[in-house]
Amino acid sequence: MSLSRVPGDENLYVGGIFTLRRKSTLEKTGITHIVSVLKYDFKDFEDWEKYDHLNIEVDDVEDENLLGEFENTGKWIEEGLKNGKDGKKGGVLVHCAMGKSRSVTIIVAYLLRQYPYHTVSSALALVRESRPMAEPNNGFMAQLELYKEMGCPRDIDGHPKYQRWLYQREVDLALAAGMAPERVRFEDEELQDETEVSGREVELRCRKCRQSLATTPYFVKHLPNLPKTKSLPTTEPISSLTDSFPMPPLHTACTHHFLHPLSWMRPALEQGLLDSRLECPNLKCHAQIGRYAWQGMKCSCGIWVCPAFSLQRGRVDEIVKRGENNQGQGPDGVNVASGGRKGTALGIRLPPGMRGKGNL
Repeated sequence: MSLSRVPGDENLYVGGIFTLRRKSTLEKTGITHIVSVLKYDFKDFEDWEKYDHLNIEVDDVEDENLLGEFENTGKWIEEGLKNGKDGKKGGVLVHCAMGKSRSVTIIVAYLLRQYPYHTVSSALALVRESRPMAEPNNGFMAQLELYKEMGCPRDIDGHPKYQRWLYQREVDLALAAGMAPERVRFEDEELQDETEVSGREVELRCRKCRQSLATTPYFVKHLPNLPKTKSLPTTEPISSLTDSFPMPPLHTACTHHFLHPLSWMRPALEQGLLDSRLECPNLKCHAQIGRYAWQGMKCSCGIWVCPAFSLQRGRVDEIVKRGENNQGQGPDGVNVASGGRKGTALGIRLPPGMRGKGNL
């Protein structure tokens, strides 16, 4: 199967590299633009000057970064389809070596960009109607899912989720070498995605001195709600640096709050250690409130988070700042203002002798 037309109204094709030697087929299908998604020297192909050509030099490996190319290729394909030769619409061929992984990834990314109603699954299913062998590798599939989650932005490089994803790659390389990363990306010093800071907001405070430590936008959502029809646990670690999390097993209340790296952690994290303690940033307190481990940490619910920046629930209080009528209740229905004890006032820690006597 050398050349396959993507179903739809556009003259868009996907194929392998041997398609380029079928000059009559390229002419018959009206190809005017070619996107090559591989490392190759194309000087040996005849009549190459007839085509507008874009070359993305990547390998078909899971850790290759194709996500950063999606806007470039998407815009180029869009313009190629509109502007052919002699005032006619163009035809675009996207190819890699086999027309199976890299080229299909670029096609699916284009469909997501042009047609917002598509999901990654539906776009891939569309391509498979004419090219059943289409199968991006797992790394590219994850990048497509992130691209869709980001909203297929025109400025990919500046998007917070993309920057976080790039940093995760840096961390992975450092951990593979048995080292802490050379730089730390503190989330509260970075531009935040507006979709992440709406709705219910909870604040964590040091239980000893009441120092504010983190709010909801900086929590790692390692325990999304599990549908009743799903009960299989995940065996993969969850990254604290991205927002794409596998579904966890059913669980009881966790004993950890996992956070993204925050600037008050700088004195601890810039020591270059793989793991150590986290202390309250209040200079008059310095209570140990948690730990960090670049190589990951297992929560009491059984989920691995990697890297892990953890605050112990027993050493912090939770305050509901917005949402759920500000009743101060956490995910387990208890008063989070007092660290999980029912019947206390929101945001007020009562002296031991007055607990249970109502509000002040």
